[in-house]
Amino acid sequence: MLKLSSLNDFGVSPVNNDATVGLIDNVPIYCDKNQLHNETQLFAQYIRNYPEVNITSDMLATRESARTIGAGDLFLPVEDSALKKIASVWREKGLVEAIRTAAGEDPQRITTLVHWIANRLILAMDFIERKTSAYERLPSIGSGSVSDIAATRDWSTALVRCLAWHPHCTRLALATRDDRIRIFSNGICGVAVLRHGSQKSVCSMSWRPHAGRELAAACNNGVLVWTVELGAASNSLSHATLLRQRKHAPVTGVSWHPQGDLLVSCSPNDLNIIIWDVAKEVGVPLKRVGGGGQCFVRWSPCGAKLLAATCRTVFRVWNTGQGKPWSAERWTVPNGRVAAACFGPHQTLLFASTEDPATLFSLPLRDNIFDVPQGSTSNDDFKIAVPLIDLAKVVHPLEDLDSGIVIGGKVVAMDWDPSGQYLAILFQDSSMVAVFNTKVSNTSRLTEVSPGCLIKGFPGENPNCLQFHQNLENNQLVACLTIAWSSGRVQQFPIVVKRPIACRVSPQLTDSLLSPTIYHSF
Repeated sequence: MLKLSSLNDFGVSPVNNDATVGLIDNVPIYCDKNQLHNETQLFAQYIRNYPEVNITSDMLATRESARTIGAGDLFLPVEDSALKKIASVWREKGLVEAIRTAAGEDPQRITTLVHWIANRLILAMDFIERKTSAYERLPSIGSGSVSDIAATRDWSTALVRCLAWHPHCTRLALATRDDRIRIFSNGICGVAVLRHGSQKSVCSMSWRPHAGRELAAACNNGVLVWTVELGAASNSLSHATLLRQRKHAPVTGVSWHPQGDLLVSCSPNDLNIIIWDVAKEVGVPLKRVGGGGQCFVRWSPCGAKLLAATCRTVFRVWNTGQGKPWSAERWTVPNGRVAAACFGPHQTLLFASTEDPATLFSLPLRDNIFDVPQGSTSNDDFKIAVPLIDLAKVVHPLEDLDSGIVIGGKVVAMDWDPSGQYLAILFQDSSMVAVFNTKVSNTSRLTEVSPGCLIKGFPGENPNCLQFHQNLENNQLVACLTIAWSSGRVQQFPIVVKRPIACRVSPQLTDSLLSPTIYHSF
């Protein structure tokens, strides 16, 4: 088997204080800090309609317990009787939650006997639950483990902890270190600042498709679903609904279905992922034994697949197509866990594990009954994870210097642009973002992978998190990558192709497509 493609395939980077500001016709564009906002720069015309964002330490407020006024604060509460409240919980959430509600009531309101029975039932249910899940040995969750799961480099100290583009418009949400979410929108003056008493340790956000103002945020205590009001009165009129389930905290992953009707969340302290009916504030657990708690979740662009990555070697791909019962395919990695994953066109999944050395794998998930490789006895043989790129650390050479910059190693985050042409990878111990050119066939297989460019910041800057813009308004743009740097600078990195470029298939990739892999399904 020939050597896999590696980070050594990238060209030599220039030695100066300039940052990489764009990729035009496959040629990196560089700019110094003084000329960054010059409208005459070649890259400026492509990002003119994007909001200019720069987060500084002075902007971050101190922690406050006060939260934004919501619709529920504008009306006086109505006190129902205890029995009526318990009956209502029984109808909406089931018998178990009704028993828990009764146990938490004042004994004088429901009689001492009923309160005593409810508490004894709760003790018995908790004992059974501890015994049945003890063998899983769920990890204790603290700031260290949450920061390890979050798709953010230096999560505990980063000014911007995560970001999320709206799928249908130029609207960007940033979660900052002060536990606030800031909304930047094209054409709207002012920045909406969202704060809530339960909004702590936000490490994942997702805009609701086909709804311009609803944002879900994964927090320490549950899931906050914001209804965002934009404009001058945004800070006082925006309100949030807190979705919580017992033992489903902290929440480290949240994602809307592409149709916008279902919301999924996960927690490393919970064996199950939760599918939420947000209107009813009710969650249904998807139960599977094995693998421990859940780290993060991802929907495929078509909504037919749902990835759930656990804290151990197991990850599952749920088949969620309409008209069929949901089912899960279980996969394993030899060591560690899945560190990052993203879906591309035609139900293609890319993922990398935390093992050393790191490797990027492709997993075709689309059923191709008319495209079975020769020599295969079944279509299941076609579904194997294919190693694409060796992401082991390398010293990237610099012009006119004997030394270099280290790139590669542990993958923190990666994102694939909606067209499936560019893949961006962020590493824990590298100050550069690696961008690859990719091409996916209609059979869900990657047919071309080649180095694009390495994105470097200004001196002293490290990339913290990234995401491709989901809805390009400029027809000249092929893709636009947003990167939040450690300085607080949020960069819009345009990728432009003015003329067709012939892509060359790497011979290493051709051989790797035919080679076996230790990742398998069972």
